[in-house]
Amino acid sequence: MIAFKGASYFDDRLFILHLCRGRVENGADETVNTTIFHEGDADDLIWCLATYRNCVGYPLVHLNHFDTKDDALKYIGLVESTVPLISLNGQSPNPPLSYEDYLKWKNREGLSDYLYPEAYLPGGENPTELIVQSKEQFMKGKQKARLTTGI
Repeated sequence: MIAFKGASYFDDRLFILHLCRGRVENGADETVNTTIFHEGDADDLIWCLATYRNCVGYPLVHLNHFDTKDDALKYIGLVESTVPLISLNGQSPNPPLSYEDYLKWKNREGLSDYLYPEAYLPGGENPTELIVQSKEQFMKGKQKARLTTGI
């Protein structure tokens, strides 16, 4: 664990990304509800990219939605290497590594991706998370992904 600004992180990265499947539904009071599934792969699900703080409990900080897995992977390839690092005092690398070099760095450092079983109590089946966003938050996430990737 690495201490930084009052929190303990699993490694140098402040955030980690997790590609998962999800279902989006309109909620009450102008909200959008997304249920993300960490296991299983039903045909009626969309692709989601969940961004978590890289610390105990993995608090969710952002969620993007994608129509295709290729679109989600394209976005990951553009943004994952820009994740702020503790070793850079919470700043993003400038310039960031290429995505290929970033993946090599992650592997060399032995960094793991989101370990959802550690965020849940033992037992149970098909862990899911329900994320409630305002329609504005939901649309901002979709627009940011489109602007970044051109999709």
